[in-house]
Amino acid sequence: MPTKSLSTVENILKSHGALDDLNALENAGCSRVHLLTALDLAFFAKESWEVLVGMDLRRFKAVIREIRDCAVSIERLYRSELICRLSIEHRVSLFVRIHETPTLPDQLRGFASAIKHYSKIHGPKLKIRGHAWKAWIVAMVITDTEKVHDREVSSLIAAVLDDQDYSQKAHQEWRRKHRDLVDIMTKKRLKRRIKTAI
Repeated sequence: MPTKSLSTVENILKSHGALDDLNALENAGCSRVHLLTALDLAFFAKESWEVLVGMDLRRFKAVIREIRDCAVSIERLYRSELICRLSIEHRVSLFVRIHETPTLPDQLRGFASAIKHYSKIHGPKLKIRGHAWKAWIVAMVITDTEKVHDREVSSLIAAVLDDQDYSQKAHQEWRRKHRDLVDIMTKKRLKRRIKTAI
């Protein structure tokens, strides 16, 4: 009897000794395909400044400063004799409307302020996507088996994240801390199940 080739996620689980935990969850009532699909989305949990903005936090802050400095330099040029001549005396189309609001320096400062503000809300420190991803996996297991299966779930998550410190105890603590998010995901999964049954 030929053996079915393992998917990439299954190979990762196998290399971390977690394939038996996947099989145990499948035997308990979880859909193997759904679990593997969800586990394949582990990149959601890998949030970093590098992933979000293509640079580390130090460089990101420097870029915001550079944008603000650029706004100051442009304002200085706006007050120069050359720009005054080009915009008022010679009416060069590129410079005619530079003093209309919002000016380019105002737009740059607004952009820098907005990106700084929203990076605090959506930055990697909060790990919003990673928490949602974990909560979805926990919700899948709960809705399919009516149990949390912390040992098996923590083993799968630790394997796909390549995080040896993510133990059963760490997972239980995470689950308690994010109980509300798990409840939301569980309700969404149950609603989805009801819609597909109709």
